[in-house]
Amino acid sequence: MKSPYSNLPERQFWKLAIPNSVNGLSNFYTKRFSIDGKKIATAGSCFAQEIAKGLRKNGYTVVDKEPSPSAIQIRGQIENKFGYGLYSARHGNIYTARQLVQLTKEALGLLFPPPESYIWEKNGRFYDAFRPNVEPNGLSSIDEVISQRADHIMRFKSVLQDCDVFVFTLGLTETWINKQYNLVYPTAPGTIAGNFDSEIYEFHNFSFMEVYNDLTEFFALAKSLNEEMRFILTVSPVPLTATAVNQHILLSSVRSKSVLRAVADEAYQNFEYVDYFPSYEVFSTPFLGPSLFMDNKRNVSRKGVAEVMRIFFSEHKPGNEDHQESVDADQPICEEAMLDAFAGVKK
Repeated sequence: MKSPYSNLPERQFWKLAIPNSVNGLSNFYTKRFSIDGKKIATAGSCFAQEIAKGLRKNGYTVVDKEPSPSAIQIRGQIENKFGYGLYSARHGNIYTARQLVQLTKEALGLLFPPPESYIWEKNGRFYDAFRPNVEPNGLSSIDEVISQRADHIMRFKSVLQDCDVFVFTLGLTETWINKQYNLVYPTAPGTIAGNFDSEIYEFHNFSFMEVYNDLTEFFALAKSLNEEMRFILTVSPVPLTATAVNQHILLSSVRSKSVLRAVADEAYQNFEYVDYFPSYEVFSTPFLGPSLFMDNKRNVSRKGVAEVMRIFFSEHKPGNEDHQESVDADQPICEEAMLDAFAGVKK
């Protein structure tokens, strides 16, 4: 008898490919293209911060077009809390593909959000609603927010012009939209700053086609500036903190991650300049030994991050032998986690 499964490699059979622990995974990820010697930009949800740190520690060139001013270059957490050193520009976490397209259109001069659409106030201080966490204490005036944003947009355009590889971590499908201007935010109004008004804002949960169309639009916009740019997609393994959909949080979280994972695969299948790195699968598969999440069942453990980075760098081997994958003890900075404050109990 002949079967199309007769001569397939071991990695394509569950009982042969799934080990007792994650460090036994082999032939799990095969890079589509090399990133050696390339200038790499990173963006996305909180988990993207782990990838940026891993790339730097392994000797890769990670673009940073918005470095911290010398006045706050104290290194580590102080610097990071102001949005510096997390990504290739100071945009903070970008949770949705729509937010990424929005930012890119601003950089290309195709979108000009009016100040009233993105300036939020809290206790007499002013915040950029598109990146509300980069100034934890807000700014002293509306003009200062406008000026900082104009500078940031110029720097993000420079990221797109200069990078060879853009790494983006898809994080969420749920978002809040300004109904008048059709603009999305990384956090709901009233979480960090501003106030929620149902006449101004509405909830939206992106569909597969919406996310896919947004992502492919970003590819086209970015390549209009930099034709040779390539992209690496990942899906954040971190579950939702809260959901605005009237259902159990687990259902919303699985739905969101399923949509994002399907979008990433569709993009990988359709575009040769897109690679997909399966970090999400490592964390979300319960058959690989002890959980790689922390006790709160949401934050990924440092061991889990180390295992994922090991898999990534088994394909993208550091050119400098002095570098090796390592992970620090700091958790990524994540605005979405602030929604825990509305849960009524401390997790």
